[in-house]
Amino acid sequence: MSSSSGASGRSDGGRGELGRLGEGIAAERLSLRGYRVIDRNFRTREGEVDLVAWDGPTLAFIEVKTRRGRGYGLPEESITPTKSDRLVAAAWAYMGSMESPPEDWRIDAVLIEFGVGNAVRRFEVIKSAVEG
Repeated sequence: MSSSSGASGRSDGGRGELGRLGEGIAAERLSLRGYRVIDRNFRTREGEVDLVAWDGPTLAFIEVKTRRGRGYGLPEESITPTKSDRLVAAAWAYMGSMESPPEDWRIDAVLIEFGVGNAVRRFEVIKSAVEG
């Protein structure tokens, strides 16, 4: 399995930093809920998955959406049909690289909103947020 977290070289106005912060918080809090994170930032031609984790016997592909304020809308609003298709394709690519892919898998979304001083104002896990 391949994982990559290198910088893209583009200026993203701090979005990359915010995304990394959100992914770190998501991994930590999901671990406290019993998930076992096994990969981060899996990239393939088809798309990218932020976190891959076992939730019991189920392999969960996790899209983390982080926002600071609501100027760009709610985090869940950014999971478009195109993004959903890419997540499904990336999940299939990931499982294709496994020696024994699981029968039970799903795509979850973690929605994070920050308040003042990077205090987490909202942390929500939506299991099976995207249908494969």
